[in-house]
Amino acid sequence: MRLSFANGAHADFVLDAGVASLGQAEGNTVTLPGKDVAARHARISVDSRGIVLDVLDPHARTHLNARPIREKALLRCGDVLCLGTVTIHVKMDRDEQIETRVPVSREGLATPASPSRVMLRGVSGSHFGKVLAVNPRLTVGSAADCGLVISEANIAPRHAVIENVGDAIYVRTLGASNGHSVNGVRVTHAVVHPGDQLAFERNHFLVEAPGLPLRGEARDDVVEGRSDGIAPVSSVPVDTASPVTSIWWLIGVAAVIGLLLVLLIHRGI
Repeated sequence: MRLSFANGAHADFVLDAGVASLGQAEGNTVTLPGKDVAARHARISVDSRGIVLDVLDPHARTHLNARPIREKALLRCGDVLCLGTVTIHVKMDRDEQIETRVPVSREGLATPASPSRVMLRGVSGSHFGKVLAVNPRLTVGSAADCGLVISEANIAPRHAVIENVGDAIYVRTLGASNGHSVNGVRVTHAVVHPGDQLAFERNHFLVEAPGLPLRGEARDDVVEGRSDGIAPVSSVPVDTASPVTSIWWLIGVAAVIGLLLVLLIHRGI
């Protein structure tokens, strides 16, 4: 993952395993000469727990997805972190890691799953804490009849649609002029995975889909040479001997056994 700084406050910084400090003072891993940035403002740790933000100065202005943070918080791709007036986007290592090629929409062909396997959990904005089902389509926009209504100036009446087709999840732009973002990367269309974060302006949603492949995982229901998920039947050895041959073999065995019995009787055994 990497930190991307708005308005050129700093060059992009890749988060490797370990600790990175941010603040105005010299000696920080990332020095930020911004208004309201404390000398030792925050620390970001990357380990087996994930990415953890520790606020070092409790009096400094620190916000995560527009919510104030006083002590610590977990960071995810797609988060927006503000240290004073410096805005930082938490992104994937490379924007190209987001797959933007999606198949033609299957509107009207997909059938609802019961219950839905794909959910959106609001992590910021007016839908914070709410859970919405994608079953199998969820329209996003400012119009009252959208499944997910977001009343903001830059949200079109029919802004985007989220689709669940089989084991795949897609987000497509409908009438949006500025698109939306996946894990902090601005896109129009994209393939989405469980654990990804979708953002429509200030509204962020975590994609939850138990059982579906995570980002970087290969689908295990597709067998080479087939797209229906059905494994080919393996060949089984078949006895190709003809019925006539089998009968003569049995007659021969019976004859040998009879001859042995005759010899035993003749010798008086």
